[in-house]
Amino acid sequence: MLIVDQSVLDDIGRGFSVPAQPKLLLELLTLMAEANPDINAISRAISKDIAVSATILKTINSPLYGLGRTITDIKMSVNYIGIFGVVMLVTGSLLKKSFDPKSCSINLEDFWQVTSDIANAAMLLGQRYKPEIANDRFFSLGLFHACGVPVMAMKYNDYQQLLDNALTTPEIALTQAEEQHYGVNHATIGYYVASSWRLPKDVCQIILQHRDRNFISELNGSQEQDLFAVLKLSEQLISMKYSDFSSADWPYVQENVCKILAIDEATLQSLVSEFAVST
Repeated sequence: MLIVDQSVLDDIGRGFSVPAQPKLLLELLTLMAEANPDINAISRAISKDIAVSATILKTINSPLYGLGRTITDIKMSVNYIGIFGVVMLVTGSLLKKSFDPKSCSINLEDFWQVTSDIANAAMLLGQRYKPEIANDRFFSLGLFHACGVPVMAMKYNDYQQLLDNALTTPEIALTQAEEQHYGVNHATIGYYVASSWRLPKDVCQIILQHRDRNFISELNGSQEQDLFAVLKLSEQLISMKYSDFSSADWPYVQENVCKILAIDEATLQSLVSEFAVST
């Protein structure tokens, strides 16, 4: 398991424009830490941010949740998908608002579209193949796994060029290419962001290691490997959806991802077809 030296995290905090934990999220986490969280207080706190509230309601009323009725306010949302589910949606909305497209050297709209698709795919696959794990884990992992990318793109004007070059050398992990060029990688920065935003520790750990092609080379039945497997399958399905090419890491992890999730080649091809028209 990778461990990040504190000095590295300190350097990231000083050298990058890392989005600070929003006040709304801090308020929600404080309310949730109470022995008996007050749903009314949590709903009021979220409702004060009109833009976030609108995003939450739009998401919950989408086919992804399939609730069968229209949810009209935040309190109803909390009642239907739970406090943790709503807070994860709030967290995702706040994350996207934390980056200025004008200061970023990549197309943020495209980036968040793909990332959101991966998050939604991870949530659906988690429900299907690992229902014993809280579903908000999969959604937050999918949404935050690459959050170090826009942080790097805000600092380095040539970051899009590095991403383009990485497409032609898939045998080199993106994090390795970043280390060679910048001396830091987006997975470590993403770990910093996720930790400072107080995401669950297991989610933070997989964000740190999500580009580690050897993470599941020896299966141990851990929840961390389950999270990793669902994320990697989600990346693959969304990559096939947009480009009809496998994700860079897929050839290295496919065999053990399929073992962890107990899916065969026919099921995999069925998933590719299913997700090409969904999420």
